[in-house]
Amino acid sequence: MIDAAEPDATGASASVETGATPIDSATAAVPPARKRPKPGERRVQILQTLASMLEQPGAERITTAALAAKLDVSEAALYRHFASKAQMFEGLIEFIESSVFTLVNQITERETSGAAQAQRIVALILQFGEKNPGVWRPKGRGR
Repeated sequence: MIDAAEPDATGASASVETGATPIDSATAAVPPARKRPKPGERRVQILQTLASMLEQPGAERITTAALAAKLDVSEAALYRHFASKAQMFEGLIEFIESSVFTLVNQITERETSGAAQAQRIVALILQFGEKNPGVWRPKGRGR
């Protein structure tokens, strides 16, 4: 969950005082305006939510309607970022590949021993699988 308080120079969260007068009860009943995500953030949110939906046991089919509902957006909002549902899955695969291969490249650059490289890469892949079970194992398979 994202904390709205900004950390100060020491790392502690600090709240901001505006000096404004208290809000009357009529104004307080109005929900705050929804903050629009920065460019690229919504795409990442879609991919993260799609990955989390893949983790759910027993979820037979992931629909764009269900994905949009989880994100509290319209299906049209999904299609502003991806041309099709297949492209959403392709985007998720590309994101995973990019993340894993970046880390593998870092390991091969830092480790000189081939055995050490192999050991760290296998550990990386296993850790990734534990943290991302929905994208690691075929759907419907248990441990």
